[in-house]
Amino acid sequence: MIELVVVLFILATLFVLATAAVSRARLAANEASAIGALRTVTKAEFAYAADCGSGNYATSLVVLGQKPPHAVQGYLNVDLGGHPTAQTSGYYVTVRSGAAATLSPRDDCMGNQTVSGYYAIATPIEFEKTGRRSFATNQGDAIWQRFAQVPPSEPFGPPAEIVH
Repeated sequence: MIELVVVLFILATLFVLATAAVSRARLAANEASAIGALRTVTKAEFAYAADCGSGNYATSLVVLGQKPPHAVQGYLNVDLGGHPTAQTSGYYVTVRSGAAATLSPRDDCMGNQTVSGYYAIATPIEFEKTGRRSFATNQGDAIWQRFAQVPPSEPFGPPAEIVH
């Protein structure tokens, strides 16, 4: 009987350790997905600025998801560009005008207003459960992180740090 209790205790301990490892792996995967989403948004913003925005940037994910008249598809797929705030792997992702951005007097090729800078963020849907870091980027092309629910603010700097 004692041997059975010892075996059950060992199995319970291994189960607890495995559950913790799976949870950490899930957090890391969610955070990697959020970083990937911001890299995708950055590439879409640069393509948009070069192709449709006359050197200026889109003010939302929805604008980046629209199909320009001369193209086959939008700059973002429907998963990211279908809503003002996208949900991806435990994170909310959104885009808005940057802190020092100015409105452009010229609209883009689809009639949308453009800005001189953008600010894209990814925040955990449930802090500590779906992610422990928040992320942000802008036309500076670096992704910044902060170990908090609140994303790094512009201008970027401490307490935020660049993601390596």
